[in-house]
Amino acid sequence: MPFMSLRLATLPLLALVAATPAAAVCPGPTVFYQDGFDQLQPTWGQPSDNVKVVSGALQLIPSVGNYVWVVNNAGVYDDVDVCVSLTAVASGDPTQAKGGLIFWYQDVNDFYVFELAPNGKASVWRRQRGKWLPQVDWQDVPGVNKGDGVTNELRVTTVGDEATFYVDGTQFKKVSGSAPDKGQQIGLFAGSPDKAAATFTFDDLKVTKP
Repeated sequence: MPFMSLRLATLPLLALVAATPAAAVCPGPTVFYQDGFDQLQPTWGQPSDNVKVVSGALQLIPSVGNYVWVVNNAGVYDDVDVCVSLTAVASGDPTQAKGGLIFWYQDVNDFYVFELAPNGKASVWRRQRGKWLPQVDWQDVPGVNKGDGVTNELRVTTVGDEATFYVDGTQFKKVSGSAPDKGQQIGLFAGSPDKAAATFTFDDLKVTKP
């Protein structure tokens, strides 16, 4: 079952943020897009109470028991290698709060997300026809930085219908899925626990060719 008991849709075209800078490194020599979040680029949409740039990072604050995602409109890609630095500034409940990296995005009802919780567990989900389908169940990530105020690097590499997931440079899992026929967009995701609003920040986003 989903990690959170409540997964209510919020406006999909918002923006997420990162608080603690950490160099995200994707090794591909061809850079499709990168963002250090010195300001909120128009391709992330308009700022709001849930989405804003603070101190050079993109900050996402979903309401209690909800989630928010933002998709970048700078480009549509085939295969990608995507990296971002993720920090849980205030999780509220480290077993329920989570931040993540969206890939294989077609529209609001067809995309995948690689999620990491402050308790050191990660998972992979697909959203399809309004449902959340677990692709990789929540499980421990060896060597991950746990708790609030620490930074981890999330990385997703897609080649054809195969996606590989990394945390801090160490491979977590690999899955076969359904890459969009006409290319994918990428985005960022965060969810709050049932009793508090979490704050996640994202920084040093980089999209390269694998």
